[in-house]
This record gives sequence, structure tokens and C-alpha cells, in this order.
Amino acid sequence: MVESVSGQVDQGKQRIPSARVQDLRHAHQRCRRHQKMNLLRIILILCLALIPLLERPAFGDKIYKWVDERGVVHFSDQEPDSDKLKGKVEEREIKDPSSLRPAQDTVIKETARNPIEYVTNCTFTIKGSKKIGSGFLISSGGYALTCRHVVEDVPNLTAVLNDQQEVQLNLVFASTKYDLALVQVMVPKKMPYLTIRDAEGLAPGDRLFAVGASAGLQSTVTDGVFTAFRTIEAAKGSFIQFSAPLNPGNSGGPLVDENGMVVGVVSLKFLSQQGMPVSGVGFAVPSAQIKEEYGTYMEK
Repeated sequence: MVESVSGQVDQGKQRIPSARVQDLRHAHQRCRRHQKMNLLRIILILCLALIPLLERPAFGDKIYKWVDERGVVHFSDQEPDSDKLKGKVEEREIKDPSSLRPAQDTVIKETARNPIEYVTNCTFTIKGSKKIGSGFLISSGGYALTCRHVVEDVPNLTAVLNDQQEVQLNLVFASTKYDLALVQVMVPKKMPYLTIRDAEGLAPGDRLFAVGASAGLQSTVTDGVFTAFRTIEAAKGSFIQFSAPLNPGNSGGPLVDENGMVVGVVSLKFLSQQGMPVSGVGFAVPSAQIKEEYGTYMEK
């Protein structure tokens, strides 16, 4: 059976609707126009990839700065003629930024897996002849904070850093108003440091972390919550009360929030009340007193 193909006749020629015309090209064969377009795309991509390489500065070369006889300052990668100079020619080498090593604190921030781990990297153990306590860095130059009672009348102080390196620790000056002291870790390199925030914004129930040499164990982390600001007459001051467990060696360590920002310096705890043991009642010197005494030494 032969099926007729409907169409229109125009001057003796049958015109077949385009919808019924079969594409007779092979399925894997492309027309020449498409092949040329693909070739042009490849050439364009290669040209775009080469542009950054052509524009890249020649690191390791020199750039020259000089002043000509008219007093005009020039910069060039070509050394100037001596007869057009007025004064000396300054030479500066062009360095590849990728070859520069990042600062030590930047490396530690990038490798820390959470804010509290970074706090432990900035906290150190203080060893004296008879005492042990904690401290934490507040500047890249090695300035750090601790409690006055940790370093007062203690000769030959040593700081044990988080990598177990032992270095000299100098007492800069102790506060006469609060249980605070400024010390300096004597290291030749830049150090990671902590940022201090305003503790007045704390609300009861806010989570806090105490970091220090609890029971002599390096950078021990305990957590609790903020309770209130308390005035303790025996200690002559206002303190942050919190519930994180404390042990001998915690004094001088940082009390931080969940973002690793310092709200206070761990100072003391209640041991007993009327002969009954007490736990979970610790106190820290608030950040407002830190800023009052040592704000000029803090690095932002």
C-alpha cells in the first residue's frame, strides 16, 4: 500500500511541508558551520587563558624611583640616565606576594577548628618556684594578662606555651586596684592573641568557657553559664559569677564566650560555706576592669 503525501503544487513542483522533511545527516556528523563555531570557541578560550599570564608582573625584577632636574618624581622598571638625575636612585625589588609567609597568628586561626580551640592556642601555663597558674595573650608582641596573686613575689617566672615550649615570662606591672597583672612572653615571633569584649552584655544562662592549667593540666577547658555580677567584700571588688568547674591552676586564665572573646579573667572560687563544701561557684575579673588598667596594651 502506498500512502500519499499531501502537499501544494506550485508551477509543476510539489512543495512538501517542512515538518515532514527528514534530516538525512548522520547522527554523529556535524555541519561545517558548527565545526567552525566550535573551533572559534576553543581559540577564544585559549586567548582568555593566556591574558593573565601575559599581564603578570615579573617578580624578582627591580623598580626604580628618582627625581629629575625639574623636581619631578619618576617610577620605572628601567634604570634612568645619570645626566637626568637630581639626587640618588632608589631601587626596590618586586616580590611575589605568594612567596610571603603568613603571620603566625593567621596560621593558627586558620588551623583552629573552632573558636575555643583558638583560645587554647593563646593560653599558657605560668610556672614559678611554688605556684602554678595561667595567662593569655592580648597582643602579637607577647603582652599577656594573668592574676596578680599568680605572679606577685614569684621570681624566675616561666611560660609554658600550648606547643609545650618553655620561654621566659616577665612581669610588666601588677594592678594595685584589681587582681590583675600584665606580663610579657619573651618570644621573637608574632604570637596569636585574644580579643576582649564588653561583659556588661551578658545575660543569665549565657554559656561561658574557662580555659587554663586546671589541676596543672595544660589548656584544660571547662564550661558553665553566666549567673550575675557580684560584689565580694573580702576580695574588694565586683566579679562575674559563673558555674564552670575550677581547680588550682585556673587562676589567670581567660573566661570566654562561645565566640572565643574574653569577658573576664578567672580569679577565685568558693570552696565552702559555713563548713559545707561548695562547687560550681567561680568568679572572674570583668573585662571593664581589664580595659581600665591595660587597654593601651590590647591589640585590636
